[in-house]
Amino acid sequence: MILKLLSYLFTKMLPFVERMAYLKYHNQPFSSSPKSSIDNYYNLAKQAEINTYSIKDVDLLEEKCGYSLNKRWLNSLAFQTQIVLKKSALNYAHGRVLYSVLRKYISTHKEDIKTINILETGTARGFSALCMAKALSDSKVEGSIFTIDVLPHFIKMFWNSIADHNEGSQTRNNLLNDWNDLMERYIIFIQGFARQILPKIALTRINFAFLDGSHTYEDVIFEFNSITKYQKEGDIIIFDDYNEKDFPGIVKAVSNIADKKNYSVEIIRNFNTSRSYVVAKRLNNNIK
Repeated sequence: MILKLLSYLFTKMLPFVERMAYLKYHNQPFSSSPKSSIDNYYNLAKQAEINTYSIKDVDLLEEKCGYSLNKRWLNSLAFQTQIVLKKSALNYAHGRVLYSVLRKYISTHKEDIKTINILETGTARGFSALCMAKALSDSKVEGSIFTIDVLPHFIKMFWNSIADHNEGSQTRNNLLNDWNDLMERYIIFIQGFARQILPKIALTRINFAFLDGSHTYEDVIFEFNSITKYQKEGDIIIFDDYNEKDFPGIVKAVSNIADKKNYSVEIIRNFNTSRSYVVAKRLNNNIK
């Protein structure tokens, strides 16, 4: 009787405990005011565009896939969501990678897949999710992008971007208002820690995934293992921030996947900002 009571109380308290864990992300996690000047954000944008469009491996990837994201569209989204004040050099080439690889995947599987399920860890300001939504839209296919982050979608905050000067403290939903059509059609924003959310995702297939949340080896492998059981031959997982110096956990996880898991691995090198990417493709399901 006591155990049943304790179990009941725990079940009732769990949502409250989880909400308490997220409270610090509701109270201006980036800053309580604009972090930089308008002029500096513009200067950062100029250099970030140079960094983004001077990566030979990404150029070759787009050529191989046969698809590339409209530059004007990408720059506009990046200016709102990727041009931030940070220590490392800025670039948003992962948007190019996600778009071209997803478009190629869709064109290859369009006849046998009617709807595409995509999972992302690490929503941040929503840049990557929108790049993938753009790929779905341009491919004229239906799909859902489940994107997970501890940051809330409907709580006002400063986002460390040019938008802080234009709108002040605002929700992510408002930050991305110019792309509301893609948000409404494709994207499902989920607040929480990936380790808690992924076991609850009720999907029978995850066609495509982008992992850009926690960068520890343990967390990357956990996310990979949570996704791979819902993938079939040809399905894809893309890893961001492949960088031995800054994120050895990601490099170790990718090496483990390449050696022991049923995936081919392609590394897209980025020597400009040391931010490389990995495209992992599921091989024949019968291979163990």
